[in-house]
Amino acid sequence: MDLLKETAPFLIGFIVPPILIFIRPATWPGLLKFTAAFLSAVILGTCVSALAGELAVGMPDALISILIDTSLVYAGSQVAYWIIWKPVLEERLQRGVNSCPDSLTNLDKNRFSRPERV
Repeated sequence: MDLLKETAPFLIGFIVPPILIFIRPATWPGLLKFTAAFLSAVILGTCVSALAGELAVGMPDALISILIDTSLVYAGSQVAYWIIWKPVLEERLQRGVNSCPDSLTNLDKNRFSRPERV
């Protein structure tokens, strides 16, 4: 049972990167990406601690269990992102964004260009 309590947050962290990749805009700076990943790890780590019943033991032990579960979720998300999700998903999403038809890009260029004077 203790093995499940320790591996569950790590494995839950594996599903965080694809969710964040799909919901965040591609233009976010690195600090904002880190903040989104860290806050999601804190939220999921707290939820895992609550589901495991580790928050009912008292304040110091509850904070330690939240810290441990949050770090396991974050570590799992980073391992999964760099080894699995970044090579698989981000490359395909970048190709999907860059393979936009020329007619759409020309529409954007024409919309912001000044009309020619006659």
